[in-house]
Amino acid sequence: MRTKLLYWVPTGLLAAMFLMSGTFNVTRQPNVMEILARLDYPSYLATILGVWKLLAAVTLVFGSRWPRLKEWAFAGLFFDLSGAIISHVASRDTVASSVPAGVLLVLTGITYAAQRRFGPAGSALNGAPRPVASVGHVAQPR
Repeated sequence: MRTKLLYWVPTGLLAAMFLMSGTFNVTRQPNVMEILARLDYPSYLATILGVWKLLAAVTLVFGSRWPRLKEWAFAGLFFDLSGAIISHVASRDTVASSVPAGVLLVLTGITYAAQRRFGPAGSALNGAPRPVASVGHVAQPR
């Protein structure tokens, strides 16, 4: 039971945060559009990022059967969040505006570690051995 909690609490929290964030982006909420304008990004970026965030959130929860897809979701979240921090810093925005992305980046790291340590058995994310395919016969040295 403890192992499942250590797995699902950070995973569920991160997925919920990106489900909300993705929804805010796709529906072009005023605060999202104001931030994009302040950072001098085009408004259509909200929709693109929103769709990716929604897909990542779904993959975090239901992606155990596709470990490579889950790895890509984690990579995408890292790029999204680190890019957000860099964008705020480069545009001389307030430090406080980078804090939410920084907190989510730390949560992403915690969730990734939890996935690797406590994830479902047989998942490539938790260090389970991967099957090795044999192609043809290899001659043994004499």
